[in-house]
Amino acid sequence: MRDGRALRLEGIEERYERYKEKIRNYTIMDDIFMRNVLKEQGCTEYILQVIMNQKDLQVLEQTLQKDYKNLQGRSAILDCVARDERARQFNVEIQGDNEGASPERARYHSCLLDMNILSPREPFTGLPETYIIFITRNDVLGYDRIICHITRKVEEEGKDFGDGSHIIYVNSKKREDTELGKLMHDLHCKESGEMHSKILASRVRELKETEKGVSEMCRDMEEIYGEGMESGRLLGLEEGERKKARETVLSLAELKMPEEQISQIVKMPLEVVQGWIEESLAI
Repeated sequence: MRDGRALRLEGIEERYERYKEKIRNYTIMDDIFMRNVLKEQGCTEYILQVIMNQKDLQVLEQTLQKDYKNLQGRSAILDCVARDERARQFNVEIQGDNEGASPERARYHSCLLDMNILSPREPFTGLPETYIIFITRNDVLGYDRIICHITRKVEEEGKDFGDGSHIIYVNSKKREDTELGKLMHDLHCKESGEMHSKILASRVRELKETEKGVSEMCRDMEEIYGEGMESGRLLGLEEGERKKARETVLSLAELKMPEEQISQIVKMPLEVVQGWIEESLAI
């Protein structure tokens, strides 16, 4: 009879085999895979260069899963926050659900960036230009365009207000024969050999086809899936309560409810909700 440690190891190995199957089917449009692709800062830089149509754009620093705390209201975790050589701030979000890319959410993300830039008593003129970029699975705005730029206007004059705040929607369903269209194609590729961009293809190949990359992905997935149990302990939930919360999450997911909304309903971290859903699909 095997001891408990052997059984636990066997369970991890079985989970890792399921993870590897999912990894093979991931694209950059999948949140967990996108995060790992963008750990290579050059990938973020390339995506911004194409979307901004500025080949010389340089990313000086970036933070993935940036947690913006708001003591007076709702906090948020932003997928990728980057700063370029002109001190411009970018928030890049991959959004599969239309609800996750609403105009109101774009507005809130813009506000969160602004609130966390200036130091106390620093003049408002110190605010840099900010860009909220939503790369969406669907044509959220309904204009049948690959890219839409939103800025504030002085309506009576038809001129830009000039406050330095920008919102950009990129529709990944449009795969035009342009550099931006080719980028949208690459974001949906499962195989690195199908991609146009060398830097994205190299990173995807590393994460899917090398032992180091696959292990990195598996560890990340294990951390997210294991967080459900750990969060339950931190919240003081018993085993039965955790099980009930997970069942509720999966039931609401089957009804196509957005993951963020499910997180609010069950009062569990979004990462935990996403992990439970991913785990159920892997079984």
